[in-house]
Parts: sequence; structure tokens; C-alpha cells
Amino acid sequence: MIRPDGLGVNIVAVVQRVEGDRIWIKANGAGDAPVGWVHKKDAILLEDAIPHFTSVIERNPKEWDAYLRRAESEHALNQREAAIADYTRAIELHPDEPFLFLRRGRSFRTMKACPQAAADFEIAANLKPVWAELYNQAASVYVDCPDPAYRNPEKAVALIEHAIALDVEHPTYLTVLALAYFRSGNLEKAVVTQRQALESPNSHQGIAKKRQRNYASMREHSLHGGIENLSIRFARICSWWKGSVGISPNLQRAHVSDRMTGNRRAPG
Repeated sequence: MIRPDGLGVNIVAVVQRVEGDRIWIKANGAGDAPVGWVHKKDAILLEDAIPHFTSVIERNPKEWDAYLRRAESEHALNQREAAIADYTRAIELHPDEPFLFLRRGRSFRTMKACPQAAADFEIAANLKPVWAELYNQAASVYVDCPDPAYRNPEKAVALIEHAIALDVEHPTYLTVLALAYFRSGNLEKAVVTQRQALESPNSHQGIAKKRQRNYASMREHSLHGGIENLSIRFARICSWWKGSVGISPNLQRAHVSDRMTGNRRAPG
């Protein structure tokens, strides 16, 4: 079996094609590019994942990895409360694993629970200070929390700049920095930073085209006023960006089984 780097971050992954006993899986989170072959026996369909891992947990209630994988399945199926409960149980069993706090924080962020999400990302960063994605996720909470009272653009700038210092080749981090600059009222820096993201050699072509429209919109509105309209447009574009790693309706989703733990590392 070939294990593609980064697949552990994408426990629920896209199956692009099937050949014999092998399936070709593409990582689909946070800009990950790695792809690779996985044996059929090491993956199950998403709709079968929850019963499968429930059975594993019944056999071994202290198997934290099974709680994690069931939580990932529940998150993918929009069962947010159940996912939070399973992430929490996994954390109770394995409290030194930063990946668990990252994933629970992601679910809290999806539920717009900004304080809980930020707290989880902070704990994860304390456990693994060199993981850039943790600072990226934390910055995103402070820059786009639905509750304006919890937004802190200055803190977001500091966090995402730290993420970039740890991972200079991740173009999506520049997009977050551009949004943080924008939220703090620094439109010129926002435009310059977004242009840097566009020109990054690591940008995917499709994402780059969308960002180009983002940059053009920012430039037009920064020159001619209309800050309120720019805020709305930027928010929509950033919403698209966060969803751009979603699954095409024409593609299947498979769940990497308990037989494939993978290497949980920072995406990118």
C-alpha cells in the first residue's frame, strides 16, 4: 500500500478513480496537494464509516483513534454536536495529540463558536509550536468570527505572520493575512499581500483566478471608496475560498479506515 503524505490530515478524502483493488485518493483540506494509491481494504464509504467505527469502539472503548475517525465522519455529514463529543472523548484518551485539538477547533469554528475554537487552537499550538496551520486557523477565527465583538484583526495579523514565518510556501496564508489587513483598515497592505498570494509559485491555477478577481475588486474599491461594499465582496470571496476545498458532487468520498493511520502533519 502507498501512503500519500498528508492523507492523515484528510481522513475523509476524495476518491477520484478506482482500478482493480486500488483507489486513487486526493487530499482535500487546507490546500493539500498530495495524492496516492490506497488499497480498497484500507478505505470504506463515508456512509458506512460511523457504524464501522462504532463497532471498533464497542470492542475497545479506549481506542482514541476510532473516536477521531468517527468524529471526522460525523463532521463530514454535518453532525456537528456528535463530532464535538467524539473529538472530546478522543482528547480525554489522548490529551497530548495536537491534531485532535485542531480538528475539534475546526468543528467549533464551523459552528461559529469562536471562543471555543480559539482555545483549542491555542492548546494545540502549545503542544506543537512549529505547526503553522494552528496559527493560521487561530488567525482565521479572529479575522472572520461572525460576532464582531470577538474579532481582533491585530491579533490575527500577528498569528498569521507567525504561520507564514513557519511555512513561507503556503499561499493561502497570505490570503488570510490580506483579509486581516483589510479588517484592520489597512487596504493598501491588503492589496499588496493579496497580489503576493496571486504571484506565489505554489498557487493552484483555479484558486489564483478567483483571487485575481478578489484583487481587482479590492483595488477598484480601495481607489474609489465603497469600503462597505468591499467588505461584503471580500467576505463572500473568503467564504468561497474556505469552501474551495470541498467535494465535487461528481466525486465519491471514501473514509480511510482504522487500518490506515497516516502521517498527521501540517498541511502543505
